[in-house]
Amino acid sequence: MRPTTACGCSIIWVSDEEDPMPNKHLEHPEDSILSGRRNALRAVRELIKTKTLSVKWDGAPAIVFGMTNGSFFVGTKSVFNKRRPKINRCPEDIDKNHKGVVADILRLCYRHLPRVNGIYQADWIGVGGGQIYQPNTIEYRFKEPVYSKIIVAPHTSYTELSPDAEAKIGVTLKSSDECYMVDTNNAEVIPPLGWKHLLKVLPSVVRAKVPSSRVEIAKYINSYVRSGEVPRSEEMYSQLDAKYKGEVNVYTFKAWHLISQLKHRLLDAIVVKDGVKCFINNEPSNHEGFVTVSDNPYKIVDRLTFSKANFNLDKNWTHEKV
Repeated sequence: MRPTTACGCSIIWVSDEEDPMPNKHLEHPEDSILSGRRNALRAVRELIKTKTLSVKWDGAPAIVFGMTNGSFFVGTKSVFNKRRPKINRCPEDIDKNHKGVVADILRLCYRHLPRVNGIYQADWIGVGGGQIYQPNTIEYRFKEPVYSKIIVAPHTSYTELSPDAEAKIGVTLKSSDECYMVDTNNAEVIPPLGWKHLLKVLPSVVRAKVPSSRVEIAKYINSYVRSGEVPRSEEMYSQLDAKYKGEVNVYTFKAWHLISQLKHRLLDAIVVKDGVKCFINNEPSNHEGFVTVSDNPYKIVDRLTFSKANFNLDKNWTHEKV
């Protein structure tokens, strides 16, 4: 299903991204084993100790905005391009740098977003006046109509407007009649996971063989995610192309499974206090996922539900989101 506007019109995104955003490296904790045993243990520690999370809203496109050198700007992820960054400080810049629905959304954002100090990223949810929105895969049903002019979900701040900017998850901005700021910092882990879970994961992590290049192994795992069913570790290893079997061992996939299971324990313990109901294809759903609020953040997503849905979206349109 293609995303729609509040009035039900289909949207076809055209990405104007040249280079990735600074916070593109958010990864699933289970995939950390593909980058090293130490990274995997760091991910496990993050899952165990986390108490609060940022809610991952399924909005599109990504909007970057703020004030630099006393001047307001707005744009997509392309503001961070290494070559020809598309930073819009006036409506004429938007006309020059963007087209179609993206340009229309940026004009609304330029008009209604607050002139706040700092650099922020938010996901576009829609134009105010409605109660049901589907900017991407998930349909959101608010408790009551939102009458602000536009709706966005802020979640990240940046140190500077450059490809080298450092990102910090966890942003709270004040709503107004012009712009409704969705509160993305309202998820808690009740109760937090205990350190006993580390003992279950540790033996497989220690014995796991780390691939010299994670790309092909990650593609292999994602092929199962795309199908909606991930087999047991032994089968994953046995079905792996022979030319990659020397890169990993069974314990690589066991560690991946155990960290994934720990992630799902965390998902089961998360309580979101927002009153917004989520649906996919008219079936009740949870939020797309969460991001741990720390210096070492991970995205916490039920991949067999949401990653599969995003993998299998109509590819006639392209996301502009992280």
